[in-house]
Amino acid sequence: MRGFRSTLILITSFSFIFFCPVFKAYGQDDMPVRKPSQYKRQVVEDVRLSGVRSFSTSEIKSLLLTKPNRWFNIFKKRRLSRSNVAADINTVERFYERRGYLFTAVRDSIIIKNESKAIVIFIINEGNRTYLTGIGVEGGIPELNRKLDKTLKDLKPGEPLNGILARSAGFVLRDIYRDYGYPYAKIERRYVFADDTSSVRVIYAVGEFVYTVNGDVSLESEGYTHPDVIRRELTVKPGKMYSEKDIIESEQRLYSSGLFKIINLRKADSTAVISNDTCRVDFNLGYVERKSYFVNAGVGVVREEDFEVVLRGSARLGYRNLFGTGRKVFIGFKPMFQLTDPEGPLKSFSWSALGRKVEIRPIKSTFELNYVEPWPFNLRVPTSFAFTYEPNTLNPIFEYRYDRSAAELLLFRELDRFTTARLNIRTEYIDIKNVPEDQQEAFRQEGDNQIRRKISLYGDRDTRDNLFVPQRGSYSYVGIDYVGDILGGDFNYLKAQFSWGRYQILAGQNIIATRLWVGWLNDLGKEGRSSVEDRFLLGGATTIRGYAENTLGPVFTEADDPGDKLGKPKGGRYMMLGNLEIRRPLFWRFGGTAFVDAGNTYWHFDHITPLSIAFSSGLGLQFFTPIGPLRLDYAVRLKKEFDLSAGNIHLSILYAF
Repeated sequence: MRGFRSTLILITSFSFIFFCPVFKAYGQDDMPVRKPSQYKRQVVEDVRLSGVRSFSTSEIKSLLLTKPNRWFNIFKKRRLSRSNVAADINTVERFYERRGYLFTAVRDSIIIKNESKAIVIFIINEGNRTYLTGIGVEGGIPELNRKLDKTLKDLKPGEPLNGILARSAGFVLRDIYRDYGYPYAKIERRYVFADDTSSVRVIYAVGEFVYTVNGDVSLESEGYTHPDVIRRELTVKPGKMYSEKDIIESEQRLYSSGLFKIINLRKADSTAVISNDTCRVDFNLGYVERKSYFVNAGVGVVREEDFEVVLRGSARLGYRNLFGTGRKVFIGFKPMFQLTDPEGPLKSFSWSALGRKVEIRPIKSTFELNYVEPWPFNLRVPTSFAFTYEPNTLNPIFEYRYDRSAAELLLFRELDRFTTARLNIRTEYIDIKNVPEDQQEAFRQEGDNQIRRKISLYGDRDTRDNLFVPQRGSYSYVGIDYVGDILGGDFNYLKAQFSWGRYQILAGQNIIATRLWVGWLNDLGKEGRSSVEDRFLLGGATTIRGYAENTLGPVFTEADDPGDKLGKPKGGRYMMLGNLEIRRPLFWRFGGTAFVDAGNTYWHFDHITPLSIAFSSGLGLQFFTPIGPLRLDYAVRLKKEFDLSAGNIHLSILYAF
């Protein structure tokens, strides 16, 4: 025992002596300190592809998130990101899978140079290409299986199998069953390969399905909104056939009410009960309400054609959920002032202008009251009642002031998730305050002292994938205005217009955007009349670039007896406009466009000729922000004599269309 203790003490002493220098070398005071630069992600010097035989390396590289740093990346260098590399591996594999290479394997190899630069290499093993021999659906309900045909038409026997599309077709079939009362149907996708994997047959097997109806909907949250207000928005009704579309539509309807910021409607599988070959399942609805009240305000200096530099303000107070009923009321105030100095209106605003005794001249103050009834007469047709009063408004040309009063009724209806319709009824009265009676009729002719009554019907369909930077989809708009005639008032005309825009991916990251817009206005009866603000005006940053704002088309002549408006645009009764843009990202947050605009407005239909169409073309630069792209366009007019120096610069926010 004594010998064992002696041996243990000897071993412990030897170990302490041996390892002590090691512990000291790696003690807290002597730990090697890494410089801050060593913790920074390396700049990507180059991206390489290895093993690519069947496709262009440039085509694959254009899809990658990992890109080499270039001289123009001055704001944000392209640094190595492990998550981006992992995402790129998945992107390359999916690229090959869409083209029939079901067994492609991709791995990365990263070379670090001087601790500040990195070379990223993607090593690709393409594998064999597989061709489709046929498609089959086993089991299930034939009527529902046939609804998959539209998806399967892009999977053609004899061509390379698009593995991504084949996989998504299984999800499509699953969703079809879920939309038609079979949420528990199981869809299995099978590949039946030839011995050498050069060909394959795809089988979709449907099993374990039972017809399901809706049960009760339980509200998991408690809030200010009355439960009946929530339930009336639901299309998921007890006893109705289960449908995923109803769940999505119910959530969308609750979001569109403006009362909630989070909505989660889901089936409670634990409540599912099968009776007489029918399953009944309940739902749980969770939600988070938005604040019932809100206050916002803003101020800014802008350029306006009639008043040069203008100071605008706005303040709005609202309550979006009166007594928990979903009713809304808003009160707003919008003052507008012209900035002047002793020499007259400011042409531009700068800090140097502050030293010239800048004066503020009131132009217009708008008071508005708006009430919204979301379900009038128990119908889901949100109706808005608006009242507007603008006292002591300044006319920019004749320097007199007037009061404007207006009342408006707006009915809004969602026809589906993409399409809406609106009916608007409006009446307004303008009373000139300091014009002699013998001159008031002349002002009435141009809409400056008049009664205007209007009924408008509008509809639009919006399938764009993004409102700010659309890449796919379209936007269509149609509007009809019926003014005066049997409604009474000082103006009588019928106006119609139609606009259609489409957005498509042309090649790679290029987007082609097109728009067609036509309009027509016809005076009604012997007393038919319209004003400049009613007619069509073209020219400017959102219509035909290269021309100043609203300068295209007919102008006032001496025959119109326009007074000080001689030579100024009076608008056209006929309008046509076409736009074509090619858009693409450039670098960082910048994008570029090349565009062609064409169109004009006309007083008489006979004036429409090919030679009367105004053309412009140019280039644009965009900087993308969270509220949309800031846009700078330069356009020149396309005439017989082409002059690059005779163009116009347009600075605005959002795309032209």
